[in-house]
Amino acid sequence: MRIKLVDDRQRHCGEVECDLDAIMTQAEQLGGDIFARSISIMEEHIGFAISESSKVYVHKFLRQFMAMGESKAQLIIQIKNTEKKTRDKPVLVDITTTSFEEVVTFPNKQYQERFERLVGLDALKKQVQKEAAVLLAPELLQKWSKQHHGVELSALRAFRDRYPFMIFEGDVGTGKTEFAETFGASIADAINKKVTLARMSMKSRGNGVVGEMSKLITKAFQDARAISDSSKAPVILLLDEADSLAQSREESQMHHEDRAGVNALIQGIDHVRDASYPILVVFCTNRSQAIDPAIKRRAAVIHTFTRPNLEQRLHVFQKHFAELNLRPEQYMELAELSGEIEGRSYGFTYSDLITRIIPQAVFSAFPDSRLTFEIIKNVVLQLKPTPQFKEG
Repeated sequence: MRIKLVDDRQRHCGEVECDLDAIMTQAEQLGGDIFARSISIMEEHIGFAISESSKVYVHKFLRQFMAMGESKAQLIIQIKNTEKKTRDKPVLVDITTTSFEEVVTFPNKQYQERFERLVGLDALKKQVQKEAAVLLAPELLQKWSKQHHGVELSALRAFRDRYPFMIFEGDVGTGKTEFAETFGASIADAINKKVTLARMSMKSRGNGVVGEMSKLITKAFQDARAISDSSKAPVILLLDEADSLAQSREESQMHHEDRAGVNALIQGIDHVRDASYPILVVFCTNRSQAIDPAIKRRAAVIHTFTRPNLEQRLHVFQKHFAELNLRPEQYMELAELSGEIEGRSYGFTYSDLITRIIPQAVFSAFPDSRLTFEIIKNVVLQLKPTPQFKEG
């Protein structure tokens, strides 16, 4: 659609071509108020700030466009001034054509609540927040150094060559994927910047056609850079089950196409260091030993997620059954029974506790009786924890 631009005196300032379908699709993928988000994307695309009175008109126009799927009327936008916001026109990214299953922009209240529900991981949350904040906003280190030391410490040189790359490893159900998908909400608050999460689709493996896998992986990194350029803000590029794409090239049975894919991953991680806006690559895996050594060496940090210990399991039960006013010894018994017991060398995972034990306890009482300690205890004794993941 061709959009006419006018100033505050309704004088013609020019015209610009905009794909409203692409803009609204991107706004929907990014989350939040789709119309307000569309207007914001439109401002970046046309290179001017839209006047407040015109925003009301554009909002109404977009609602009609969404309802009808088209519009015969020309969209006329009043801009605040005739001075370009930026010399370089931002890249408009159509999310539907990217390699991602999900694109989320933080701050995001829903994701913040999900992150806060990850109980028992307070120490890890604080550590990752520091590490990610420095990788996505390196100027924070310089500010800290000058504030507390008056100069930029020589120690900060050690951070310059680090790759913006993290690996979250751990057994199934330990919370690493949920952590990776939601920690951006906390980071956005910490660095006071908008942060976008782009979760890479497992379709990146392609269909086995020679060269396809490496092309798809390369495109994913290119798409992440396009999103960061468009939003002018940091991006978290998440790859879950990373071992399926980053497996070691030392494997004798490894197909040539897989080797090419690993090489593409390495090149992608290398190249994001030169991005105009920071891109943090995060791998999640329960088979870290299968990841290619060249990729693991590039990780700035590797965090291991484990099954909850006694104190963490206790915290889960206390938090989710707080209104039942159980006695301290009852909470402790539940924590002990859900851990390592005679005949079982491993306890329940976070996922087991939150998605199996707690709901099952509620359903055992619903709808005819009160939820009690004995009901919860019986559920813990009846259910079995997810078996430990073992190679082969």
